[in-house]
Amino acid sequence: MQYLQLSFYTLIGVKKIIDLGDFSWGEWIVYDNRIPKYHINLHTELSSDMMINSIINKKENTIEGIIRNINIRYGTKLSLKTRPLIELVKKEELIELDLGPLPEQWVKNII
Repeated sequence: MQYLQLSFYTLIGVKKIIDLGDFSWGEWIVYDNRIPKYHINLHTELSSDMMINSIINKKENTIEGIIRNINIRYGTKLSLKTRPLIELVKKEELIELDLGPLPEQWVKNII
């Protein structure tokens, strides 16, 4: 699938993020060691995405809390990236990435 990668000049250097657009409610790109690895989409019927949707809808946890719990339990370095406050867009490009959902076992074990 193609994603829009934005490169920004920031105060600490060039930062690259995957931008899902302004109308992407319920979707997140999860980075593993600063590399885009997973795409969470609450509008799909994939098992792990449905479990995350259930957790969020019941207000048991936030997406940030879910990622934090997975990191603690499995020793991973997952993160969500946000756009910098002060940004100068350096480059926009479409890149081809094969991002899957979070592993179902990870989500199951944090519920």
